[in-house]
Amino acid sequence: MTTMIGLSSGSAAGLGATELARLVRSLGGTAVDVRAGKGHGWQREGLAGLRAAGVEVCFVGVGTVLGDGAAPTGDERAFLEPGVPVKVFAAAGCLAADRIGTTLAQVRELAELVGGPELVLVETHHGYASVPELVELVERAGSRVLLDTMGLARIHPDPVAAAATLAPWTSHAQVKGFDWSAPDTSRHRPLAASCAAETRAVLTAAGALRAVTVESKAEASLAEDVALLRSWYPIDTAPEAGAEALS
Repeated sequence: MTTMIGLSSGSAAGLGATELARLVRSLGGTAVDVRAGKGHGWQREGLAGLRAAGVEVCFVGVGTVLGDGAAPTGDERAFLEPGVPVKVFAAAGCLAADRIGTTLAQVRELAELVGGPELVLVETHHGYASVPELVELVERAGSRVLLDTMGLARIHPDPVAAAATLAPWTSHAQVKGFDWSAPDTSRHRPLAASCAAETRAVLTAAGALRAVTVESKAEASLAEDVALLRSWYPIDTAPEAGAEALS
């Protein structure tokens, strides 16, 4: 399986879809993940604009928290479509007896929107479900895991071991550069200069992945970050579709 490499819209929130796609392709990437409902610039042209400009959309993130009963907002729902994974969070305790019914109902609702529970990605994120809870959740719901490397380092003392535990259900990853020794307080940093070896170990433990994207506020290092990922996951030349957007 070829792993798609690219950026998260959170790395360049002000860019429109065409501009974001142009940036991704200029860095040698082929994919984007996008966050809906946050006012990011890509929403003006939408998913169609991203595709027309020549990049794949690997997932759409929404603010839904499994276990709290809330559905995606209208602004988020407008960007969910069959075949495109949706990324959500899972509350700590979402599998408790008084919440498991709500949690599974939320997964079913999301699955109906995107085409199946395997397209519902639950993110490893600080303040939300633990690794054991995530394993039980995806086993019961049939959903998958989005491995956020910084989030994983914040919820588990051994991120490599945790990534290996989650590997059977992990389909996508989102990486950030950060201080590996103090993930709870670190700000985004260039990946190569902060935690390249540790990140690669986590990604290796996660196994085969459909896509790996960079989400970073350290905008000056995006080119370097994507180049590093491309060295780990050699990919074909960026797709010709939408190449006119680069001219």
